[in-house]
Formats: sequence, structure tokens, C-alpha cells
Amino acid sequence: MKLIIIAAGQGSRIRSVTDGIPKTLLRLKGKSLLDRVLENAASVGIKEAVVVTGYRSPDLVSYIDNHKFEINVETVYNGNWDKANGLSVLAAKPLIPNGEPFLISMSDHVYDAELLNNIFQNSLDNYDALVGLDFRINNIFDIDDGMKVSVDKNTNTTITGMSKTLSEFDAIDCGVFKCNFSFFNTLETANESGNCSLADGCNLLISEGRMGGVDIGNLFWMDVDTPEAIEALV
Repeated sequence: MKLIIIAAGQGSRIRSVTDGIPKTLLRLKGKSLLDRVLENAASVGIKEAVVVTGYRSPDLVSYIDNHKFEINVETVYNGNWDKANGLSVLAAKPLIPNGEPFLISMSDHVYDAELLNNIFQNSLDNYDALVGLDFRINNIFDIDDGMKVSVDKNTNTTITGMSKTLSEFDAIDCGVFKCNFSFFNTLETANESGNCSLADGCNLLISEGRMGGVDIGNLFWMDVDTPEAIEALV
């Protein structure tokens, strides 16, 4: 199973500390954010990753080409990198074997390898896509920018709503997904309507009862999206 790593954006909220380099190359405690995602992938048995580039793509491609990783890493360019992130996932479609499930990770999220493994090991039997959920909503760093999620109280796994503007919610999306190949079709449908963020695709599945969540429990994660987030990690 391949892991798609979304690394196309310019990270406008954190540019004061990235000096214009791709955000995923920002180093924390001696390792880039990208290195951390790839190390997590290798530790849980994932053997292949697709890094979707965009903003300053040559810098990121050069970094990947000049480093050795424990897993095979391919790159693909998203020419629409300044638009919704679902387009980055669609850019990776040609590199995903037809009909096979795949994983998605934000490149600027720091998290425990066990978090990735929990989602990796969960079954897609009842859903077309799964996302890691943090139910510790009182402890979320920068919750205002978090992707808010509501779940069915009977199952605690079926997602009933997903938006950054939800007024009532149960959890925050931690940015790691497992999807059936059909999720590409869902994103293409969203794109035809002019809406192609991951959340747009997920909301189409939610309307069909086909979007699920995986409770990450007490495992660590953080979206490294602001200078304040960096300060909290170092």
C-alpha cells in the first residue's frame, strides 16, 4: 500500500520561519518534517510513498533525489498547488495501482508512528475512507484552524459532519487517511462541482454514510502550521 504525502502548499502562515523553502523541509530537532513522515511510514511496514510537490517543487525534488530513505519515494508535481488540497491527491492517482487502497498524510503534521499504524491496520470494509480522529478537543493546539468532525453517537466511528466551521463537534481530524481507490472518483466528482478539498470529498462520502473515523486515543500529533506550533515542539 502506498502513502501519498501532500507537500505542495507554500505554508503562508509559517513563512516567517521557513525562509521560502517548502514547509515540509523545515527541520525540528535535526530532522525535516518530511523525514519524520517517511520514518513513520517505514516503521509500520509501508514500502512506497508518493510526495506531491508544488510550491518550489525543484527544491523539494532535489532534496528527495539527494537523500536515501528507508522506503521508495516518488514525486509528482501538482500544477494547481495554490488551490484545494484534493487536487494534490488527484495528481498522485497515476502512481497508485488501479483498484488498490492507499494512505494519505499531510507533510506538515508531526505524529507518533503508532498513530499511522492504527489507521494503516484498520479495515475499509464498512467505509470508503477513514481518518484519524482526536477526541481530546479541550487539548488541541490551535483548535480554531482545526478540521472539526462530528460522529454518530451510536457507532462513534461513522462521521456525520466535517468542516472547520462546525459549531458543535466531537473530534479533530489529525490529517492521516486510509482510502479505497474509489476515493479518487469521489474527489473528481467534487472537483466537477468546483470544490476539491479533501474535506469536500469526505463530505460527499459522509452524505452516503461511507466516511469513518479511527480514534487515536492518547497518541501524539500536531499540525505544524504556525511559528507558535514550532515553539511548542522544540
